[in-house]
Amino acid sequence: MMWKKDKLKIGVMGLTRGSDFAKTFEANPDSEVVAVCEFNKKRAEDFLRFKENVAVYSDYDKFLEHDLDAVMVAGYLSEHVPQAIKALESGRHVLSEVTACKTLAEGVALCRAVEKSGRVYMYAENYCYFSYAQEMERLYKEGVIGEYMYGDCEYIHKFDMNEYAILIDKPDHWRSWIPATYYCTHALGPVLTITGTRPVKVSGFVVPNTLSRNFGRKGDDASVLICTMNNGAITRVIPWSYLTHKPYSLWYAIYGTKGSMENNRFRPQQTLNITLDDDPDTNYERSYQPKFRTYHDKKFVSHGGSDFFIVKNFVDSIINETPPPIDVYTAMDMTLPGILGYRSALEGNASLEVPDFRKEEVRKRYENDLWSPDPADRDIPGQPFPSILGDIEIPESVYKEVEKRRIAEVVKPEEARRLYE
Repeated sequence: MMWKKDKLKIGVMGLTRGSDFAKTFEANPDSEVVAVCEFNKKRAEDFLRFKENVAVYSDYDKFLEHDLDAVMVAGYLSEHVPQAIKALESGRHVLSEVTACKTLAEGVALCRAVEKSGRVYMYAENYCYFSYAQEMERLYKEGVIGEYMYGDCEYIHKFDMNEYAILIDKPDHWRSWIPATYYCTHALGPVLTITGTRPVKVSGFVVPNTLSRNFGRKGDDASVLICTMNNGAITRVIPWSYLTHKPYSLWYAIYGTKGSMENNRFRPQQTLNITLDDDPDTNYERSYQPKFRTYHDKKFVSHGGSDFFIVKNFVDSIINETPPPIDVYTAMDMTLPGILGYRSALEGNASLEVPDFRKEEVRKRYENDLWSPDPADRDIPGQPFPSILGDIEIPESVYKEVEKRRIAEVVKPEEARRLYE
């Protein structure tokens, strides 16, 4: 049965990142934002300047009592799964920000909730939708470089104190404790989308906390994941990293049986370079800056236009009752290597299975796996610390300096927003 309402009624949970998505939903002719949930009054007030006639809640349960068709989950990373499941159980479709889950047990619960609900769940890994990523996917599916053999991908984005302060509202904020391997989907996600493969094994390696403690972070500075894919290919992944790389790096290199392709590691990063075995000019790559092949006339709000495609695909999946491009199982394929990669690092870089949560018999093995570095889960025996060095001691003076800069708004909200562009 096709959708017959005029517009989908969208609720947005979390306005730090969610405000950009809210504006993108507003720009879509088939959706409108009717409610938001945000505990920070200033963020809520800022959004109301963009759209006045919207209901504002600070309580998520009350927010779900509003008349909504779908919910954008864009709050704290550690709360994505509980909030997504509540929305699904209430009959709403869900678009979830990254990462998909913080434990394997959460991943199992989320997959089951999506299946039981019959609603659309889409994972908002927008880096898959950059113009060059879409072009690489097109070329790969056309067989231009042959079968995937090896890939490199990385997301290196070091914050300074000011940038960090504007995003942190308390010492145990998720950015403060998340291990270096966890935020891996900006790097790994596009490789999975481009090649259609999934990781089956992962080994994790961690660069210890040297720089991050200066900002109040207890997680480590950087990491490398080595993934074996289901077709035998190998993928090297650098998740969100505190290494110095100016400008920050979004880099994807795909090597196939007939050629290779990669975007520029340095600026301009949207440039795509292709080398083919059967190219008559074999000594040089062919380089160009691909444009969006569809909707190139649209006015894009953020993230280089990628948010537009996330919202468009999500809305279209609901209206047309079709599977979303990045479903809950693909979300697990993108997310679980980060969780297991940290476990691997703590186990001497052991090679660990990346389970396929499409299969209930596989999910059963992990339904009680609550292994988590989140300080909120410390009461469960055997939990790891966020760093391979153990519990990092942060001087109180560091927390005071971060809080001082946050309160003083040394970095204005407009400047902080560029982190996501």
